[in-house]
Amino acid sequence: MSYDLLARYYDLENAEFDADLDFWLGLAEAADGPVLELGCGTGRVLLPLAHAGFAVTGVDNAPAMLDRLRARLRAAALDPAPHVLQADLGDFEVQAPFGLAIAPFNTFMHLLTLDDQVRVLTHVRGALRPGAVLALDVVNAGAAYASVEGGLHLERTFVHGDRTVQQFSILTIDRAAQRAEILYLYDSVGAGGALQRLTVPITLRYVFPGEMRLLLERCGFALKHLHGDYDLSPFDDDSPRMLVVAEAV
Repeated sequence: MSYDLLARYYDLENAEFDADLDFWLGLAEAADGPVLELGCGTGRVLLPLAHAGFAVTGVDNAPAMLDRLRARLRAAALDPAPHVLQADLGDFEVQAPFGLAIAPFNTFMHLLTLDDQVRVLTHVRGALRPGAVLALDVVNAGAAYASVEGGLHLERTFVHGDRTVQQFSILTIDRAAQRAEILYLYDSVGAGGALQRLTVPITLRYVFPGEMRLLLERCGFALKHLHGDYDLSPFDDDSPRMLVVAEAV
């Protein structure tokens, strides 16, 4: 699994990314009930929610990512501790109905077919009380389609133990299939100059606004807001993100 491969680097490469946290915290503050995070990974969003006092359950299907999250939870010694499940997003078991379900930073884009999207949204709807909120954060497909693909792009440089790591990416867009094929290359160099390379392929599926509205309606949700970024600016052609806020009906 791709995220098991990159688990060793995930926290380091995302260490400075917190632009979305106020958005998720604001939704949790307004929610009537506990929070369900889909694709919780190593806890980049789950831990701030838990530290802020929210009851939160995280679901993810990548064992290596969850191992890191559980280690971080043990170190944090939160009381009560968040509940963490290793499961498919369309087949997990929870008890209490939730007041908010969130799928941060591109999680929903890992569902590569309409059948998968419907299956997950329908299952999540069953875990929510009527009136609960569902929030999804995905790339603005229109802006992505207009982007120039191909070539090797340096994403970032960070330190892992005694090694310096450079993360590169190669993007290929299949516009007909609404998919992005991303190959991440992690070049790790030690003190002696020896190079180790880890390659991690990721596939994401773009979703357009009208398509999203129909998906939500089919699965028991009503679209309430489309934001273009974490500052809640209106969604338009040039928006970097598409933040979907829907209500369980």
